[in-house]
Amino acid sequence: MSDEVMYLRPEVKIEPLVGRWHAWPHLVSPAQLALHVAYRLLPLLKSFVASPGAHVAASNDPKMYGGPFVSLHNDDVAAAQALIDTLEQEGARLIALAADIRALGALLDEKANGYSLDEYYAQLPASLRGLVELVYDLGHRPDFRLFEDLLYDENLTVSLQQIWLHTTPESERDFFMSTPRLEGAGLTVPLRFADRRLDALAAARSRPVSPQRLADELGVSEAQREAFARLFTPAAPTAPAAARYRGDGVRMRYFGHACVLFESAREAILIDPFVSMQTGDDGRYCVNDLPEFLDYVVITHCHQDHFCMEMLLQLRARIGRIVVPSNNTGSIADPSMALVLRELGFADIVVLKPFERIALADGHLESLPFTGEHADLNIHSKQALALRLHARQFLFLIDSDGRDLMLYRRLRSRLGEIDAMFIGMECHGAPLNWLYEPLLSRPVSRRNNESRRLSGANAERAWNILQEIGPQRVFVYAMGQEPWMKFIMGLQYEADSIQLVESDRFVAACTEAGISCERLYLSREVVFE
Repeated sequence: MSDEVMYLRPEVKIEPLVGRWHAWPHLVSPAQLALHVAYRLLPLLKSFVASPGAHVAASNDPKMYGGPFVSLHNDDVAAAQALIDTLEQEGARLIALAADIRALGALLDEKANGYSLDEYYAQLPASLRGLVELVYDLGHRPDFRLFEDLLYDENLTVSLQQIWLHTTPESERDFFMSTPRLEGAGLTVPLRFADRRLDALAAARSRPVSPQRLADELGVSEAQREAFARLFTPAAPTAPAAARYRGDGVRMRYFGHACVLFESAREAILIDPFVSMQTGDDGRYCVNDLPEFLDYVVITHCHQDHFCMEMLLQLRARIGRIVVPSNNTGSIADPSMALVLRELGFADIVVLKPFERIALADGHLESLPFTGEHADLNIHSKQALALRLHARQFLFLIDSDGRDLMLYRRLRSRLGEIDAMFIGMECHGAPLNWLYEPLLSRPVSRRNNESRRLSGANAERAWNILQEIGPQRVFVYAMGQEPWMKFIMGLQYEADSIQLVESDRFVAACTEAGISCERLYLSREVVFE
């Protein structure tokens, strides 16, 4: 391997894995990881090993993309069985924890009837001793809450963390939630996510390094050195890191899906980072179009298309403070985003409750209530945002469903004039089971599952919100159609998809009323003078 300095190729993916599965927040939080391993990942793999043909047929059908089918081949059965064996061996404590969590819930449901819960502490399994509090809600229904911080101390997840380097094209990446990343293509580096050596690898996209020295630093094996060297190129990036905005106004840059950058001359605030790593001929912005330093990164909620760990790990060294909403402490459905970020190596983390503010050099950032899009689960870790810069105010309603218009009337009375409103309109999202099935303590009926969806606003609700808020300008965003989002979103709209039809109706209604409105895609820049 030559000692020549080179750049990491833009098409290289630095993908974090947990037990060979794409890492997302529920695979880092220990209790949630345990439930996913026991009740989603292992059953999926075993289903594939038992009937590979069914999975191959389903994965070859574009309409089934994003479904519960392992996208592997018939000759991958042996490798899948090997992964089952590895997960059952290395994840034995996780599997036992998952069974104990389910058993505790069942015990309380069956036995606790409003009488004191003291006697049940003696019946706690060893895996949960000192890690839970048994409680009743105000309707005398039993439950328990986890001491999440302490559960991280058990080191249940660290041994399963890896970094996978590969050059799979955007359009060919397998859906994150249903397909493991088997050994083979690319190479795996056994690094914990919090390891600072990852920063040097990510920086190599825009700063030349010696691949040989970096391989030494990362502990790349001799057998993998040649493959590692092929990930680098002497060609400098076509787009160097963007200069900071120095104008007198406020610059907005849209990077796709829900990722929006706002800049004044003194600060850069990035919301829900999920950026293309490579340039394209489609007008997209890429990671090098971000400024070298981001004063604030704000994450609105714990869904994988907004809280992207693959992206955050590659931006970590460029982020000043990272801002998240508070969670429903101790709830299985609502893991702490702050604790996940700590596991990713972030230290300067700000946790906001609704209506708490962060003072900025040229204004402030305020956390706001965000209703809907979580299938009616009691999840607190989600926030809409009001951003004020240079007397301009921007409202991010994220994927709010707009069911209760009084909320937006109350917000308007608090916030005052809004210069621009951003709203997601994925109005027919996935059902409850799609994301949360492993966490549920009992099965949900098909009828109820279909009724509880991860949905944003439709045209009527978006229009009603607009009437209450009265923004001067509207942007529809977070539709998940950018090419680099496919493996995370698991969807691709047709021209007659309800999400496009409804958002088109809304844009047309705004235009007819003389309100500037556009549906964002790929990239956009607006300067508010």
